[in-house]
Amino acid sequence: MKNYCQLILSIVCLSLSINGLAQNNSVLATGTWAKISVTGDGVFKINADFLRRAGFNPDQIDPRNIKIYGGLNSMLPQPNSTPRPQDLIESAIFVSGEGDGKFNSEDFILLYAQGPDAYAFDTQRQVFRYENNLFSEKNYYYLTVGATNGKRLATLANVDGTFSLIQQFDDFAFFETEKYNILKSGRQWFGEQFDTNPEATVRFEIPGIVANSNVRLISHVMAQSISDCSFKVFFNGIAAIDQPISAIPNTQYGIKGKIRMDTVVLNSTTIKAELQSTQDIKYQFSRGATLGLSVGYLDFLLFNYKRQLALYGSQTGFVSAESLNQTTSTFEISSTDSKSIVWDVSDPYTAGIQTSVLSGTKLRFSTATSNLKKFIVFNPDKITAPSLEGPVANQNLHGLTTTSLLIITHPLFKTEADRLAAHRQSYSGITVSVVTTDQVYNEFSSGKSDFTALRDFIRNQYKKSNSNLKNVLLFGRGSYDYQDRVLSNTNYVPIYESVNSLSPLETYSSDDYFALLDDNEGAWEESPAVSSTLDIGIGRLPVKKVEEAKTIVDKLIQYDTDAKAKGAWKKNILFVADDGNGVLHQYQADALANTIDQVYGDFEARRLFLGSYPQIVNPSGQYSPEASKALDQAIKNGQGIVNYTGHGSEKIWMQEQVLTESTVLNMTNGPRYPLFVTATCEFGRNDDPFITSTAERILTTPKGGGIGLVSTARPVNSFTNFNLNNAFYNALFQQQNNRYRDLGSVFKDTKNNSTFGTANRNFSLLGDPSLNLFGETQQVVIKSITTSNNSGNLQPLAEITLTGEVQKIGTISSSFSGNVNVVLLDQPQNLTTVDDPEENANPPAPAFPYAERSNKLFDGNATVTNGAFQIKFTLTKNVSVLPGKGKFSFYAESNQKENAFGFSTSYNVGGPEAPATTDTTPPEVRLFVGDTTFTTGGIAAPNTKLVALLADVSGINISSTDPQRSLKAVLDGTQIFIVNDYYQAIKDESTKGIINFPIDGISKGKHTLSLSASDNYNNTTQVQVEFVVSDGNGLEVNQLANYPNPVDSETKFWFTHNRPGEDLEATLVIYNLAGQVVLSQNYTIEESQYLVTLPEWKIDNAEGRKPGPGLYIARLFVRSLLDGSNNEKNAKFILTN
Repeated sequence: MKNYCQLILSIVCLSLSINGLAQNNSVLATGTWAKISVTGDGVFKINADFLRRAGFNPDQIDPRNIKIYGGLNSMLPQPNSTPRPQDLIESAIFVSGEGDGKFNSEDFILLYAQGPDAYAFDTQRQVFRYENNLFSEKNYYYLTVGATNGKRLATLANVDGTFSLIQQFDDFAFFETEKYNILKSGRQWFGEQFDTNPEATVRFEIPGIVANSNVRLISHVMAQSISDCSFKVFFNGIAAIDQPISAIPNTQYGIKGKIRMDTVVLNSTTIKAELQSTQDIKYQFSRGATLGLSVGYLDFLLFNYKRQLALYGSQTGFVSAESLNQTTSTFEISSTDSKSIVWDVSDPYTAGIQTSVLSGTKLRFSTATSNLKKFIVFNPDKITAPSLEGPVANQNLHGLTTTSLLIITHPLFKTEADRLAAHRQSYSGITVSVVTTDQVYNEFSSGKSDFTALRDFIRNQYKKSNSNLKNVLLFGRGSYDYQDRVLSNTNYVPIYESVNSLSPLETYSSDDYFALLDDNEGAWEESPAVSSTLDIGIGRLPVKKVEEAKTIVDKLIQYDTDAKAKGAWKKNILFVADDGNGVLHQYQADALANTIDQVYGDFEARRLFLGSYPQIVNPSGQYSPEASKALDQAIKNGQGIVNYTGHGSEKIWMQEQVLTESTVLNMTNGPRYPLFVTATCEFGRNDDPFITSTAERILTTPKGGGIGLVSTARPVNSFTNFNLNNAFYNALFQQQNNRYRDLGSVFKDTKNNSTFGTANRNFSLLGDPSLNLFGETQQVVIKSITTSNNSGNLQPLAEITLTGEVQKIGTISSSFSGNVNVVLLDQPQNLTTVDDPEENANPPAPAFPYAERSNKLFDGNATVTNGAFQIKFTLTKNVSVLPGKGKFSFYAESNQKENAFGFSTSYNVGGPEAPATTDTTPPEVRLFVGDTTFTTGGIAAPNTKLVALLADVSGINISSTDPQRSLKAVLDGTQIFIVNDYYQAIKDESTKGIINFPIDGISKGKHTLSLSASDNYNNTTQVQVEFVVSDGNGLEVNQLANYPNPVDSETKFWFTHNRPGEDLEATLVIYNLAGQVVLSQNYTIEESQYLVTLPEWKIDNAEGRKPGPGLYIARLFVRSLLDGSNNEKNAKFILTN
């Protein structure tokens, strides 16, 4: 609670130095600087000792060159058109004894400085207005010693003559504490809480209130009560205001509090204000009559009053509305002495020394008063120094050359931001600048962490004549708490919070504000009728730890450069839907998937609807482990985008918990990181210090998760979700200069072409806006298809030869050489979900029909040479009976990492079998665990993978039409996996292929794993292996040996372990029986196999002299470079010569 002895008026004065013209350079670009701060308005004193602590040597400076700069003391105005300082502004100061060019020990500096809050006197209503600064309890100034003379106070003459005498002034007292943010959202904070204690008293020390004058009291209160309640307000024990407040609805999304503001004019004599310096304002809260929630809060109180003009304490600021009644007035100040000084601070940057005359204890001066003026009277011997914040390094954001990507980071994350910038410059070929929030605040908000400073800096760059600014990345988490009121706050890079803090459906956080850069934008009123358009792409990486920042940057670099991140998987778009709200969510997801199928055929839509999976009902709710498992497997298999429609929260998708925080933390799909689009409530919240949302976990999970999200931070409705979803896909597939566009451009158009008003403001891009998901747009086209039976249809068992090209703008790309993935899909299958009578929605979820190309007929690869390719394969027997349009889907990648997409639905598949040779031989299958060096009975980790090599002269059947002929893996005879989607034919050899299928969570102990496979003629075979899962997730070395043994002149050591695929560090040490080291060698094994063979050891190359014959001990130390797990193993061998 703040007790104000006196509140001094602070008028925001837009002088000639505050204008809308851009500055080319900042004053901070050169010189030595120190930052100082104040918490309220007044005159402050700086002496020689202060200068030393600030980094200046008083003995070596010319005091005439001392300068102090500041900026707008209050919050920056949101509208772009409102004038504001374009850089720091020099303030006039007084320097005692500067005339001799030396700063002596008795010399000092006087500065008039303003606190962080805004005050203004309304001359029409004769009252003060007040605005509390949401961002800072301090205002900052910048001290330097320049090369030229600094700005000094002018002396203002005392006007001769007799004029009306002013002996009173207008003053006010304000009380506001910010303790409670009801929804942890928005900018409205409330103070004293009336719950168990229904009373509170606010006390002010204000002597000198004028007798029989008006006191205007404004009381602003709020109540959360499900029945009517009220406040009573007393001023010095006299009843002043009754404030009844009506009930709020007892619903999930109803308003969570109601505000009441009342104004009353009281007589100072009636309330005994002039008789005492202590003024007490007491609040009494009467709870509602109904049992249940009923809590009151004091927001703020403000009272205006007239006061005797006198020096109270060490300094007093004053204005007089009475002085406006004449063109010149005489002010008489009591309680002064010979040391009292008066300054005119009407313009806070150009204060002046007002000449005055002392008569006894009264100080008089006369001055023109056609305009309202502000003065301050003070005793220089009694005033205090400002606070010293520390040195400020040179910076010059105003002089920054504009770049394509601007990264604004908290200083804590600058190293990682720089690393990402370097990657974007080298890989993406764009220009990037990295600046810190502190640098932005210094130049654009005089050191205060005002979010509008970020917008103004971005706008400064955007408005430059040569600007090519395209995207801005905010590198750091935001918070609804701008001033660290809550513990462990995360306000690293501020986020825009709505004014509304009480309506769950109208409060929001948003980064859109930082992209509203036109002259007529920025006010952003919270009304459905108000819309603004984003001028640039804007994204955020909501990190709160350096480790999180490093993980995300690692993933972004890996996504672009890791060979495993390449491939056709980016074409896959998975639409996940809840079964709540009848069929609404499934209908919307299906509509989006149909848009992909019908309009954007280069990509493959897949549907994962909750209604297609069994659900378990128990007393705690409904669950669907099968749907969760299917989602996890689909993500591991590779999805370019995962799009969710349905109910959710900060932690989960669906009440069935199909995706949870635990699910995400255990994901191992890297480096195939999808972009998540989540049209659900609150999933992407990133401004609550008490909650880390699962969306944030998706970004920061190191081995899996996603590369970014388009997500919501607050409750939303399905209509808004669907509109934004549609706009997203319409924007995503637009191309520019034969390239797909970056995420920032996509997100900008998504916002600008979806729901207007406030409804879509809390959708955010959590990711790097400069990331390009798909790159260059070359096209794969079919030139010809021939079949063994020369049929126009692609019939079962027909041998098919397809020739094609990679083209750019209709012409073959002769420089394109690499690989093309060719997939043939059957005609759409009619599918349906099952009804869910247990669903709590009204109505419950009925069965929902939909169609999907769920039957894959072929998946293989071919070499592309100078833009041309050919592939041959046999069409499976398990295809639709009646002919219908199939779909060829292509993805090509050149040796120079260029992409090409393509598809065709021009060919019928199905019908009668084509004449073919007889094949009765089943496929050859070799089954492994981990990788192809595995031998049955070996060890494996709990999270491993099935690997299989398959071959058959007619090719392997991957159709799902006949479940008995699917590729089916079985763990321990009970756990069944259909792995059709994990098979891919070997490049240029459609009769051979490989399966890589991840299996996680295998228990400790012995296990069996079997695989059954059929060829395209439905000949089936089954194979099985045994393996042992070691204890826990640690690294285990199972075997260490060498060959040959005994050793003559050279040998190779090999070992097996349970972490194939990981990078390892190994040290081999060989000892003789006396314990002496005869060899010590370090090795780095990248992407290790189950069986690792170390380089050959030639005995002649051993350390020291050649070891003699005998028995030796080999000890191998192995450490995982992924998580630091380590293990060791010993072995013996004989040296013969």
